Amino acid sequence: MTRARSFGLVWPYLLAVALGSLLGSIALPVLSLVEGSTSTPLARVGFALRENPSASSATWAVLDADLPVVRSSMAAPQREVFDLVVAVRGLDNGGHSDWARAEKICGTLSWPRCDKDALVQLKDLSRP
Repeated sequence: MTRARSFGLVWPYLLAVALGSLLGSIALPVLSLVEGSTSTPLARVGFALRENPSASSATWAVLDADLPVVRSSMAAPQREVFDLVVAVRGLDNGGHSDWARAEKICGTLSWPRCDKDALVQLKDLSRP
């Protein structure tokens, strides 16, 4: 196969990659303006649960608005467990654990251990 013929087989693919890159670079900023933020409340809460809570006050304000949305999408048993993890991790309190609220929620779940040591262990285990 000659060099000219091999280039003739490859150039449509190179053109497609270049065209795709160009269109993608044009479309992404336009889509972000049209749709606003591409993340959902569930994604933002999940990200906050995955990371250590060290964010700006603006981020905590967005998270405070997202927590009720995520909570409302859950059924009764999962909702209480979610509230417990939120209280232990301090997602609704600027990253500071609310131990009294966590003990109260844990008691309503009828778990065998709801003391602070068990809740601290839950806090440690709730991080990936």
